[in-house]
Amino acid sequence: MPVTTHMLIDSIHDAQKQDEKLVLIVGQPGSGKSKVMRSLADMRGWKYLDAGQLVTDELLELVPRVRAREAPAIMGKVLGSLISEVYLIDDLQLLFTPLLQLDPLPLLKHLSRKHTIVASWPGTFENGSLSFEYNGAFVSSQRQYTVEGITVIQL
Repeated sequence: MPVTTHMLIDSIHDAQKQDEKLVLIVGQPGSGKSKVMRSLADMRGWKYLDAGQLVTDELLELVPRVRAREAPAIMGKVLGSLISEVYLIDDLQLLFTPLLQLDPLPLLKHLSRKHTIVASWPGTFENGSLSFEYNGAFVSSQRQYTVEGITVIQL
C-alpha cells in the first residue's frame, strides 16, 4: 500500500506523543523522500531544511572527538532558532560524512527529545535494521541501530 500524506501526518502526530519524537522516511535516492517532505512543509507550514543547515561553523571548528559530544547542543540551538512545530530534515547523508565523525541516528534521537523531527533516511529498512546509501555505494551501517520508539516509514 503506497504511503499517503494523510498517513504521514497521522504518524507524525502519533510520534509527537513519544519521548523521542522522530519519524524516519526511508528510501533509496530518487524514491521521493524530498518531494514528500517539501509537500508536508507547504501543506502544514513546517520548517523544511537541509541537514547542512545544522552543520554550523561552531560545530566544524571543534576537534572531531569533541564534535560528536557537542553536536546535539549546537544543532538544537539551530532548530530552536527556526521555531516550528515539526522540522523536516532532508539530505541526511551529509551527517554520515566521515569527516564530521557523527553518528546520525543517536544524534537525531537526542534532538527529537525536544523537537519533533521528520528526517529523510537514504537507504533501506529491512528486518528491523537500517542501512544507508552514501556516495552511490550501498553501505551497511557499522553500528547496530535500534529503531525502538522511532516511527519508520519506507517509501
